[in-house]
Amino acid sequence: MSFHPHPEKSWSHSRDQFFQECPRKYYYQYYGSHNGWRADAPERAQALYRLKQLLNLYLYLGETLHDAAEMYINRWEQKGVGFLRDELFQRVRNLLNQAYRESLDADAWWQAPKRRKMLAELYYSQEKRLADRAVAEIKSRMGACVDHLIQSESLHEVIRNPEYRLVEVEKLNSFYLQGIKVYVKLDALYRHEAGKYVIIDWKSGLEDDRNEEQMQLYAYYLHNALGAPLEKIEIRTEYLLKGSCHKEEISFQGLEAIEQKILDSAAEMDLMLLDPEANRPRPEEEFRPALDARSCRFCNFRAICTVQHR
Repeated sequence: MSFHPHPEKSWSHSRDQFFQECPRKYYYQYYGSHNGWRADAPERAQALYRLKQLLNLYLYLGETLHDAAEMYINRWEQKGVGFLRDELFQRVRNLLNQAYRESLDADAWWQAPKRRKMLAELYYSQEKRLADRAVAEIKSRMGACVDHLIQSESLHEVIRNPEYRLVEVEKLNSFYLQGIKVYVKLDALYRHEAGKYVIIDWKSGLEDDRNEEQMQLYAYYLHNALGAPLEKIEIRTEYLLKGSCHKEEISFQGLEAIEQKILDSAAEMDLMLLDPEANRPRPEEEFRPALDARSCRFCNFRAICTVQHR
């Protein structure tokens, strides 16, 4: 494997969220941890790389639900049938239980952080156990989300409609905007025989204004990178916790806003580079810590970061 002193320069919605929440965390995630998978990397880079792999319990629940939705879609495409509710529930529960069991062996995870799971809540726990309240909350959310996934409007109206054809599911794509490489990953994209595109996005948490921004980015990708007409794009956010489906309206104003957002955000990130061409960052201490103390409380990197709100 060839050695690259600095990571690839790119932009994504999640990358922007890291930067806006805490530039120091952003530095650790994308720069400090770079090459940390190499045995000859500095110990600090290796430690940051491992901490980068920590899983937040609630976010990992979302990952397992995405896995269940993808599994359902692929089986429907291949066999014309989906999964029963209990089959999906068991799949989600097994993944969470496996993550919990692996998290009990910190030494094994430290040796193979990409092959094993480690829940941040356990890694940073003094008692090395999950709080009873968190366990009860996850069980409740897990049942509600699986139920609402099976009952979701998109599964019934789009996936099971023979006039729709699956274009892609959970595929990482990229496009360029004025020389900026932008990454997008759509949960599921369907196309109707009449030319209509439907993007489905699964959310396991509460409604958030940032979700709308993310969906506008998906529409921008479809319109500008794939040439889909605006009037032929429908975006659905399936909020699995509530069991509601929110459909976004697409407009030129919305796409212009997300384009400007990408350009402004990328320019702001460039200010933190000593060499934008090589993507070489400024020193760690120049990346300010979060202004909101709540960001530090659950940060993966709090074992290393010395600038924390007390």
